[in-house]
Amino acid sequence: MEHGTIRLDVVLHAPCSMLHAPCSMLHAPCSMIIFLFGEDEFRSNRKLAEIKNKFLQNYKEGGTLFVFDFAEKEEKISELPMKLSSGGLFSNKKLAIVKNILQNKTAAENQEFLEYLKKKDKGETKDLTLVFWEKEKIDKKSKLAKFLLEKSKKQEFVFLEGAKLGSWIIGETREIGKSEISISRNAVEKLPVYVGNNLSLLAKEIEKLVGYKGKGEISEEDVELLVKSKIDMDIFKTIDSLSRGNKKTAVKLLHNHLEAGEDPFYLLSMYFFQFRNLLKVKPLVEKNVPQPEIAAMLKIHPFVAKKSIEQGRNFSLGKLKELYRKLCDIDAEAKMGKIDIELALDKFVASV
Repeated sequence: MEHGTIRLDVVLHAPCSMLHAPCSMLHAPCSMIIFLFGEDEFRSNRKLAEIKNKFLQNYKEGGTLFVFDFAEKEEKISELPMKLSSGGLFSNKKLAIVKNILQNKTAAENQEFLEYLKKKDKGETKDLTLVFWEKEKIDKKSKLAKFLLEKSKKQEFVFLEGAKLGSWIIGETREIGKSEISISRNAVEKLPVYVGNNLSLLAKEIEKLVGYKGKGEISEEDVELLVKSKIDMDIFKTIDSLSRGNKKTAVKLLHNHLEAGEDPFYLLSMYFFQFRNLLKVKPLVEKNVPQPEIAAMLKIHPFVAKKSIEQGRNFSLGKLKELYRKLCDIDAEAKMGKIDIELALDKFVASV
């Protein structure tokens, strides 16, 4: 076994249909460059695995897989062309996966490797499929990035939001549940509110929900029962109560948390979270910006945008700024030991 090389004894070939390549390439000598990048590492990793597995399915003997990861070990860019030209005696097909090369500035600007890729692009390097994979946001100004963006079969993976995220949740539920389980619209909306748009975490929660449900439809109540929320939903109830002038309910909710043993500093952070949202949303509402645009501009979930718009109607912008300053004062003085934070939170709720 050579450094950076794994003998597979299978012919590896790219799944051309996945990246819109001509289908005839599945059975012909292949010279292809594929570029997978973007911040959504979950989907880009899935695509990478899909490409590799498709190679394995379509061909049965005589191939070599190369894996180079510039983030995990010391790779020398100058040695890559030589390694990619190597292989077993009977190898006629090769797949090379090059990870995180753009994180290495020296590699990303290496002229010799760039010339090698240009020759490959012209068809001078046969039977080798190169897959470049980046797990972080890329610098599109480097020589290598410019070449890959122009010459490769590329796919960018941005974080899913809104309707696209909802469609992904529905599809993932159907796939994990083997089409025997569906998910309600309200449950689809609530999952990202609880978990965020981290697809890896969402997939795990969907697996949990599917296992619990067995068959039928996952409901909003199922999500509330099984999924631990990143956002305490009681914070919305508390601010709702305050915005309607119902201080009695707001105080009761606060005391329920404190009596349950929750950290008062955590509760303070939740107050910060929502009043910060109100301060961001209020000026946009006053400019008549539609709710979907507010959610997109502020990169918050539509549910959070909706609740913030509703709650903000009963506060002036000046009042919101005043309340946010009070929260800042509580935070600073409590950390210095000048005040009792539980008593300060009580007084804050009473002052709204």
